[in-house]
Amino acid sequence: MFQYSEQNILDIFKNQDENDFQRLLDTANHYRIKNLGNTVYLRGLIEYSNYCDRNCFYCGIRNDNKKIQRYRLSSEEIIAIAMEAYKQGYHSLAIQGGEFEDQREVDYMAGVVSKIKDLSGASSYGSMGITLSIGELSYQQYLKLWEAGAHRYLLRIESSDEALFKKIHPPSQSYHKRLDCLEALKDIGFQVGTGVMIGLPGQNYEHLVQDLRFFMERDIDMLGMGPYIAHPATPLFKRKKKSNDIDPYTSSIKMMALARLLMPDINMVASTAIQSLHSDGLKLALRAGANIVMPVLTPEACRSDYNLYTNKEYKSLEKLSGEIISSGLQLNYWKWGDSLHYYRRKGLSYPVNI
Repeated sequence: MFQYSEQNILDIFKNQDENDFQRLLDTANHYRIKNLGNTVYLRGLIEYSNYCDRNCFYCGIRNDNKKIQRYRLSSEEIIAIAMEAYKQGYHSLAIQGGEFEDQREVDYMAGVVSKIKDLSGASSYGSMGITLSIGELSYQQYLKLWEAGAHRYLLRIESSDEALFKKIHPPSQSYHKRLDCLEALKDIGFQVGTGVMIGLPGQNYEHLVQDLRFFMERDIDMLGMGPYIAHPATPLFKRKKKSNDIDPYTSSIKMMALARLLMPDINMVASTAIQSLHSDGLKLALRAGANIVMPVLTPEACRSDYNLYTNKEYKSLEKLSGEIISSGLQLNYWKWGDSLHYYRRKGLSYPVNI
C-alpha cells in the first residue's frame, strides 16, 4: 500500500504536469489489477422515485424544486425491471431514490427487496445482490432493509468537512446524523459505501485530502464519488465561479486514483456524473481504479425527471461494455462483485461463487 503524507497528496492535487498525471493513473490501474484483477462488475441502477423530503442546496430533486415532474415506480415495475435485468446477466442492482422518513416507505422498499431476492433466488445463478441508496434512516429501519435481503448501502457524506457540509445543506440536515447513520449501517453488517462531490463551491484541495483521510478512518468498503455538476433549480447554481475553484473533472480523476492507492481492495464506482462531464470520463475513471459501472435501468419515460444535475449521460450496456473492453478490462456478468475489503475486515472468506 502506498504511504503518502498529506502534503504529498496535496502536491499531487496541485500538480498540473500531464506526464505526472498519466503516471498517477497508470499506478492506480496497476494497483487495481494487482489487488482486484481486471474485472469490472455491473450494478443495474434503478432510480425508483424522485420524491424527496430533503432540500440539499446542490440537488435537482430537492423538495422545493417545483419545476420537475415527480414520479414513483410501483413495486411491480421495480420488480419487473429487476427480473428483466437478471435475464440479461445482471447479478446486482443498485436501487436509488429521494430521501424519506416515512415508515411506510421503508416497509414498501423492504417488500420490493424481499420479492426480488425470492424470485431471483429460484434461479440456478442464485439471488440478485442489492445495494440501496435511499438516505438517512433509523437503526431499526436499516435493520429491516438488511433483514429483507439488501446487503450493501451507499450513503454519501458529500463533504467530510463539517463547515462545508453545512454550507451545502439546510440547517435541518445534520452532519453528525449522517455520521451516526454510517455507523449504524456498519454495525448492522452492511457493506458500507460513502463518497463526496468534487468541485463544490468553496471547496479546496485541503478538503479533498481530509475526505481521503475520512474514508480511511471510517474503513469504508465502497466509494461512490464524482464531480459537482450545477443544477439551475438549486441555490448553489447562483454562486458565481471563482478563479481559484478547483477543476471538478481532473480533481475527481485524481481523487479516484489516490483512493485506489490508499485503499486498494475497496469497490469504487465509475460514476455517471464523471461520464457526463467528459467523453473520456469512463476511460479515465477505469484507469484511475474504478471497478464498478452502473448502467441506468430507470424507464426512459422517467429518466429526465431524475435530474440530480444537468446533462446526465446515459450509456447503453453495449456501449459501456465496448469502452471497458477497449480499456483492457473484462465486464463480469452473473457476479455480485462484493467489496473484497468488507470480507477482509470481517475476517470472512470471499464468496467466489457469487
